[in-house]
Amino acid sequence: MFLRDFLDMVSKEKRKRDRANAVQKFAAGMGAAAALGVAAGFLFAPQSGKETREDLMKRAIDTVETIRNTVRKKAETVKDSATHAVQEVSHVIKNIHGKTEGVKKDMIYDCHDIAQDIEKTTENISNELNKPIK
Repeated sequence: MFLRDFLDMVSKEKRKRDRANAVQKFAAGMGAAAALGVAAGFLFAPQSGKETREDLMKRAIDTVETIRNTVRKKAETVKDSATHAVQEVSHVIKNIHGKTEGVKKDMIYDCHDIAQDIEKTTENISNELNKPIK
């Protein structure tokens, strides 16, 4: 039973890898076909070489600008997120500090109460010990 399960698992993993490889090969083939199509389009385009180069330069500049704008927007988003995170952490620290101060005050008050209780208990014990024996 165990051997059959193991073989089934290995077989499933192999089929999974084969499917993933097929998808990768298909995607690579599609990318290569697209690149060849673009290259053929430029070669057989009805434009002159100068016009084609100008068109390529314009597209390259547009692409660089698009990338630059996208990077700028993403950088602003990261900066805003970092600023928000700093503010949240600061609020948490202030909240913890406030609670710590409250706990300190409670401890001082409770210690004072305990000291008074000990003093009263000591007095009671002393009074009990100093009572004459009957």
